Amino acid sequence: MVLRALLVLGLATPLHATRKGKTVSVKVGNGTGLKGKTVKLLLDPSVTSQPRTSASSIASMSLSPWTYKDSYVVSRLPSKISHAQCLTSGCLSLQDGGEDAALEAKPIYYQVLVLHKVPRQRRNNRGGKKTRKKYDFRLGTEVISVGCTCVRPTVIPQ
Repeated sequence: MVLRALLVLGLATPLHATRKGKTVSVKVGNGTGLKGKTVKLLLDPSVTSQPRTSASSIASMSLSPWTYKDSYVVSRLPSKISHAQCLTSGCLSLQDGGEDAALEAKPIYYQVLVLHKVPRQRRNNRGGKKTRKKYDFRLGTEVISVGCTCVRPTVIPQ
């Protein structure tokens, strides 16, 4: 599980860079016969993804509109994660565009995998040599809001 997360997170940056037309070098590990070698990762530029509507336009077209707020944690990979915040407590009416209090705008939550950079435990340094700080990565999860939706209010029978 940790290896898969590292592989996915490790390839995210190279894949993003290759979409911008850059060549990226990737070190290949055990089990490939290429241990310690560096290989070039080239993506076919003729293969493109389906055209998508941007997240910001979906957020503004929704009956429960939202905006994004970024959170930054330097020791986390990815260091920037965007969270959706609902702009209204009710939902927008189709008739007049005003807020309809009969429905509630609620965030949609999603759990994502993240890596946390933690300092490695130091051993006693013999000979007084200066050592570089070393880090380990701990796999974790975070629950983030990705958008908002309209729901009926919760009614608790008495």
